[in-house]
Amino acid sequence: MDYDSLRIKNVLVPVDGSRAGFDALALACHLSKRNKGTVYAVYVIEVARNLPLDAEMSSEARSGEDVLTEAEQVADQVDYKISGELLQARDRGHAIVDEAADRQV
Repeated sequence: MDYDSLRIKNVLVPVDGSRAGFDALALACHLSKRNKGTVYAVYVIEVARNLPLDAEMSSEARSGEDVLTEAEQVADQVDYKISGELLQARDRGHAIVDEAADRQV
């Protein structure tokens, strides 16, 4: 695919700590940088239904922060700054779609 012809500006990239997620983030940074856009990296903590949605999930939050820190390092490698967001939700997919709608990406 010819990525240079794409006019993508703002992109939301869900990251989970996988190599594929970071590769997608690097591509999003490359595309957004060329078009002076913004890349939003989102890590979602899924909260079990038997817990309140705002339950303190310290170890999961630390893991998410570590992934977002690594995402920032990936962006730094292509000389780009990203906006990272840590979310808690019942369903990862719905949270990502809602975040994309809120950010109009």
